[in-house]
Parts: sequence; structure tokens; C-alpha cells
Amino acid sequence: MASDRIFSRRGFLGVLAGTAGASMLAACSSPAAAPAKPAESKPAETKPAESKPAETKPAAPAAEAKPTTAPAAAAKPAEAAKPAAGGPVVVWQGLDYLPQVTSLMGERFTAVAKEKGFQLTFEELPAGAASTDRFKAAVQAGTPPDIYRNFDYENQFWRIQGQTVEVSDIVNPVKDQQGGFLGPVTNTLAFENKWWGVPMAVNCWPFHVRQDLLDKAGMKYPKNWDELRQQGKELTKAPLYYYGMTLGKVNDSNNHFIGMLWTMGGKLQNDDGSLAAKAGDESWLKTLDLVTQMFDQDKIIPPGSTNWDDGGNNTGYQSEQLVITSNPTSVYNWCLQNKPELAKATKFYSYPAGSAGSFGQVDVWGLGLFKNGKGGENARTLLNSFIDPKWYADYINNGLKGRFVPVFKDMGNDPVWKQDLYSEYQNIINTARSMAHSAAPLGAIAEITSKFVIADLVQDVVVKKVKPADALASFVKTAGEIYAKPENKR
Repeated sequence: MASDRIFSRRGFLGVLAGTAGASMLAACSSPAAAPAKPAESKPAETKPAESKPAETKPAAPAAEAKPTTAPAAAAKPAEAAKPAAGGPVVVWQGLDYLPQVTSLMGERFTAVAKEKGFQLTFEELPAGAASTDRFKAAVQAGTPPDIYRNFDYENQFWRIQGQTVEVSDIVNPVKDQQGGFLGPVTNTLAFENKWWGVPMAVNCWPFHVRQDLLDKAGMKYPKNWDELRQQGKELTKAPLYYYGMTLGKVNDSNNHFIGMLWTMGGKLQNDDGSLAAKAGDESWLKTLDLVTQMFDQDKIIPPGSTNWDDGGNNTGYQSEQLVITSNPTSVYNWCLQNKPELAKATKFYSYPAGSAGSFGQVDVWGLGLFKNGKGGENARTLLNSFIDPKWYADYINNGLKGRFVPVFKDMGNDPVWKQDLYSEYQNIINTARSMAHSAAPLGAIAEITSKFVIADLVQDVVVKKVKPADALASFVKTAGEIYAKPENKR
């Protein structure tokens, strides 16, 4: 995967529901666990001018609500001196390739803690397995931080493990403001009408496209897979390949395959959270056939992609050996810092259409409140200050400048999203789906993705040359067993 995972995401894995703890996270790289890649390997420390939140005043907690009719005795101490109930707060945040993601949050939390008069330890963890291991060990020892950033399905994973607490009192007051939350946000962070993470950001997976090469060839971005295949055959001239689709046994393979599957009318989960795939399913078979055609017949996917890690497509695009690839914008931001001309030649697009249309792919990040933290109400005060719509709009749009899409719909109307680079983003946002579509990412999603069951399906077909129907039947059997586990239905 690119990307982000790199900086963050999927590191977690392993864990797998049911084994409470011990085996947590193994495979996916979560925010902090992602493999080191060029882009994110260098979290600069420079801070932009906007690193200062526009509004340093946090949302007033309930404790400060005072009667409007104060008697004479009201000549009392100023409200600012009144600390919220709770202890010292510890916040751990994995470093992103864009340092402002954590630095601006740290400044906000520090200002709030100072105003409210409580102690805060805000620690930025370096990207990598060591940080993820440290977090897992802390959870298992019963000494986690109060607040930790969770990648997508990890929010439900920690709920299932009983490690996080409900935060509906924080989220409900703002969930309908600014047009309400984007659909994947609610789908990912809520369960049975309760919130188990404070929405932090929506992470898009746009297609990074070499617009300069298309322009030079007199081509436009392909509207559908047929056009993509035709363009691919015309533009592929090794070592330049058209489509950087990851086919290795890694996280990006999950995303790349599921994104294509949606365009063919398929999905991983039904609305009730059950497994949607069935043996002989036409949409799944069409998707497998398409992958095989592009890899074996058209040869527009690099042959080495079957061995790529999550940074393989990043490296391919950044080394100018790919025309298009799907990835979070870590690829683009690496180009900005290291190959500005390549960044200038890049434009973002959504998935080419299949028989069922085109869809945007995203994952959702949330801030989890861990039950064994010691901060109590003070930690809730910080989370309240983060999701305050006024401050959040400045943070996500002005501070991060396109790194993430806002969780609030109307904030997508900000001028930052009107730039030519993001002109196709509205299509991605309007049709946005996360891997778990069309249900919440409960335990089964975590197990299937972390065990790379989807990637195994792809490898069966393109590497082992198993017939698509047979490979799908095998996948359905394995996935069905995972979905049948009681702990994966919670």
C-alpha cells in the first residue's frame, strides 16, 4: 500500500480477534507500523506558518456550564482556573509523512491542557514496527496512552477487545454539523448507534496519474477498464509500465483488488456484515479475469508486482516507471519534496468505470480513548477540542492542505479542494467507500486483511495459475470460516 500505511496504517494486524491481546497485530502495518518508505521515512520537523491553530480556545466542557443568573456571591474565581476532573493525559501519535498532522494536534492539545490546568504528555512515535510493538505491549500491560490514533478497522478491533471506551458524548453533539459526516466515517467508527472513536480524517486513495505522458500521447484518463487496457498496451515500454497494481501478499493488494471489484458490482461484505462473496460470483470472477488479462496478456502491470511490498508501487511511480497507480497521497507528497517536476506532472483521478460504475476508495482514521488510560475527563476534554468544527476546519484544510479529506461533508467546499490537482476529488468523495463497504469493519475484516486472504486469492490466479473459479471457491471457504467465528461478528 502504499502509502500510508506506510506512514501509518495497517501496521497492526495481527491481532486477530478472539485472542484477546496476545497476538495482536501482526501483519498490517498500522499507523506506526508501516514499512519504511522513501516518502515517509523522513518526517521533517519544519513547521509552516499555519502550524498555529486558528483558534486556541477549546470547546467548553460541560463542567463549565454555569447558570446565567448568578447571585452576588458570583464574584468568584475565573472559570479558566477550573481544571477538569481527571489525571495527567498521555497521547501517542505515529508520525505521518506530513509532520503537521501531529505537530498541529500537539499544539492544540498543549494549549488546551495549559488552559484547563492539567498535565499532558504528547509523544510522536517514529514510523516502524518498534513503535507498534511498544503500543501493543502497553495495551497488554494495561498501561496504554489515553489517546491513540487508530487506522480504519482498528477502531472496531479495539472496541471488540474491550480496550476502548464509548465516545458518543463527544461525537454526537457535532455529528450533524457542517453537513454531517461522510458515509464511511459513520460506517467505520460507530457500532449499534454508539461511537467508538473520534473521527480524525478520511484518507483518500486516488489514482496518481502521469498527466504529462497522457497529454504527450494525446490521451485522456481512461473512462473505463477497456480504455485503460488499450492505453496500457500503447504506452507500456519496459521499464515503463502502465498500471502499478500491487499483486504481492501485502496490504496494497487488498485495496487494489477490492477497489476494482466494486466497479464490477461486487463487494466484500453485505449490509448485515456477512460475507458477500460466493463461489461462482460473476462480479468476483470478472475482476479476477481482468487482473489476469492485464498481467498475462496485456503485460501492462510490472511482472515484479507479484513480489512487491507495500512500498513497491510508491517506488515504481516515484522512479518514473509507472504511468498510473492507486495510493494515498504519500506518493505525491514524496514527489513534492524530492521530484517537484514529477509532482507537477501528476494529477489525481478515481477508479476507471466497470460494469457497475466508478467508486472512490478511502480509509478512515479515528482517535481512540483507551479505558486503562489515567486521564479520565481530561482526555475527553482534549478529544472535544479536536473535533470542535471551527478548529478542525482550520486544521484539516489550512494546516494539512490536502493531506486528508475532512470528515465533515461541507468542509470539502473549502478552496483547497478547488485546485486543479484535486478537481477529480469530489467524484472520489461522493462515491467514497472503505474496504469494509457496505457494513462496519468488525473482526472478520481485520482477520481477512491481516492474513492477506484476498492477496492469496490474487496470487493463486496470477502466480499459481489456478483457475479463477477454483481460486474463488477456495477463498470463499477460507473467508467463510473467518466470518463464522462468533468473535468476528461483534
